[in-house]
Amino acid sequence: MTTESPRLRSAHVFAPQPPAEAHATMAAAAVHPQFIGAGKTPNFIVSYDASLATSGVQAADSILQTCEGDFQTLRDVFSGTKPPGLPFQIRLTTESGGAMHATCAATELFIGANSGGGPLDLAFMRQLVIAEEDEVFMQAFGRGWNCGFSNGEGLSRVLANDMVPGAEPPDFLSSNTWLNRGRPNWVDHTEQDDTQYPSIGCSVLFLNWLRFQLKYTWQQIIAAGADTLAQVYSNLTGQKNGFVRFKTLMDQKFPPSQQAALATDNPFPL
Repeated sequence: MTTESPRLRSAHVFAPQPPAEAHATMAAAAVHPQFIGAGKTPNFIVSYDASLATSGVQAADSILQTCEGDFQTLRDVFSGTKPPGLPFQIRLTTESGGAMHATCAATELFIGANSGGGPLDLAFMRQLVIAEEDEVFMQAFGRGWNCGFSNGEGLSRVLANDMVPGAEPPDFLSSNTWLNRGRPNWVDHTEQDDTQYPSIGCSVLFLNWLRFQLKYTWQQIIAAGADTLAQVYSNLTGQKNGFVRFKTLMDQKFPPSQQAALATDNPFPL
């Protein structure tokens, strides 16, 4: 079975630095490739670009083995939410620029099979599927989580990283960008963009701090959703000092006078 994909004019991406280049690459991948159906589960239909050949079959089989379990994990942390528009259409492309979908609610997900610095990085492909999929859960759940803003992009990444730890390659890490570029306050403020690594890095670190330093569960954090991460913290704790408390710890452990070189977006607990 083959299908053709429409051109994506406006997309949400999980892309490496510099994200603008990856956005263009992944958008180009969505222009009329031929996809071959590989299989389906109750909530997923998986296909691959014909030019991937046997690599496409292997990648698709790997995703089919894990997608339903990951779907249930996400449904649990989003308090039983089930997005509309299912099943997910997972389309494996030949690209290396990460993953994308047309809107936060779009269940057609394009996954670059050559992402991660080489062909068939199956763990990272699984992480990319989760990151795009959980953005659809966010849209259905609401409460301020917006996949096109820095808070939602941060949430999509931390959930994927926690479910498939350490799979992302170095150029997809965002924590060092925030630590080494003045540490702006994207906790009290939310950037209305999902491609800027300073705001993504702040969001990712703050969310991991809530989860692994303060020990709130993902379900609690997501249920406390709001337009800013500061309000998420306030909803959880009843306090209003989230950014100050978080940044004080980060400055103590990673002095601003020194260049940070974390190999992870989750250095917690500290």
